[in-house]
Amino acid sequence: MNARDSQTVIDREASPSSLLPVQLAMADYDRTRPIADGRIKPAGVDLKFETSWIGDFCTQPVYEKYDVAEFSLSWYVAAKARREPVVALPLFPLRMPVLAYLFVRDDADISAPRDLVGRRIACPGYRYTVNLWVRGLLKEHYGLSPEQVTWVGCTADEGAGYRVPKGIPYEQAPGADPEQLLREGKADALLVPTTPASFLRRQPGLRRLFRDCRAEMRSLYTRTSILPITHTIVMKQSLYEENKWLARSLYDAFVEAQRQTDAFYDDDTKRLALSEAVFFLEEERAIYGPNAWSQGLDAKNRHVIETFVRYAHEQGYIDRVPKLEELFTPV
Repeated sequence: MNARDSQTVIDREASPSSLLPVQLAMADYDRTRPIADGRIKPAGVDLKFETSWIGDFCTQPVYEKYDVAEFSLSWYVAAKARREPVVALPLFPLRMPVLAYLFVRDDADISAPRDLVGRRIACPGYRYTVNLWVRGLLKEHYGLSPEQVTWVGCTADEGAGYRVPKGIPYEQAPGADPEQLLREGKADALLVPTTPASFLRRQPGLRRLFRDCRAEMRSLYTRTSILPITHTIVMKQSLYEENKWLARSLYDAFVEAQRQTDAFYDDDTKRLALSEAVFFLEEERAIYGPNAWSQGLDAKNRHVIETFVRYAHEQGYIDRVPKLEELFTPV
């Protein structure tokens, strides 16, 4: 066992009764599976790992239910601004090429964000973290402000205590299917947190706004150095205050899990269920660097999170721009 391992794996001879019971909940990702299956054990912790659907960590205050959990970044910053009893570790289990989730009808005369001025965008809810990122990026880099379109939200409650700011054209359509609104011509675009099943099945009717969205996302990254972070890991404030060492223990475990995952694929790309995995990994690292899933507040992550916090303030999620040290525990 090397020095890195000794920091992230408990002493096998430690008495179970001396370990701190911790319930951790998050989605099933390859990059955290070494923790989920017990290959990595956070030091000093008797860990109970629970997996759930990714969306479950976007629609409820998970810090009221779990000791530690994955959580929507937009909900977290809003909760922290209200001084709710929650704190985040500088861990980022989910990053998304958010432009990939903006769709139009395949026969639409829309080929760029500016073509949406004066039109309607349907979405499950206005608040979602993906939406925050897309609105911020479209305003800053494509010349389309949130005020220039009408947003159609298909929920009665945005959650997180969020209210759509005044001045934003917004209509509520509780219970409506946002994809159906687009297909029926009641909306001109669709912004969703997951790829529509019909699109995955290659059914006609939808296309991405950016016709070569992969190239556009890579171009955006080249210009901005931003691969959007959408989730973080949060902990009950009381648990952290009583056990501040726990933040470092969990942080080390997540870093080691990512290291093992990267090593697993580096050793043989055929382990990935992608027919062109060997090319995919080469391209991924050529564009995003050798450690696109880095943890902590290094310069790259700090830039991404600071941009997100600025967008959150501009869009009414928070009433001031906090320093990152106010949002994340030291590790």
